[in-house]
Amino acid sequence: MPDDAKPLKPGCGADRLHTFVVEVHEEPDTLMRVLGPFAVQEARITGIRLDPGPAGLSIAIEASGVTPERAELIARRLDGLAAVRRVGLGWRSAPYALPKETG
Repeated sequence: MPDDAKPLKPGCGADRLHTFVVEVHEEPDTLMRVLGPFAVQEARITGIRLDPGPAGLSIAIEASGVTPERAELIARRLDGLAAVRRVGLGWRSAPYALPKETG
């Protein structure tokens, strides 16, 4: 377990699905760098969607098995990566598939 993580307790919010939206500059190893903080915090990634754009990639990552505090820690670590331009974080309690790009 990571040094700054606490063990999960029942009712601590770890049953939530957290959705991270990460806007990044497109570089060869960007996806691997973005996935690193999830592994360190022992998050279970349940979905990933990549959407290319004119300024880089938008990566939507859904993860379970982390408390709200650990999700915030993941978001802060993502925000500290050099290739990351912006990070958004949300959550929900019921599973459903990540929406597909329309248009």
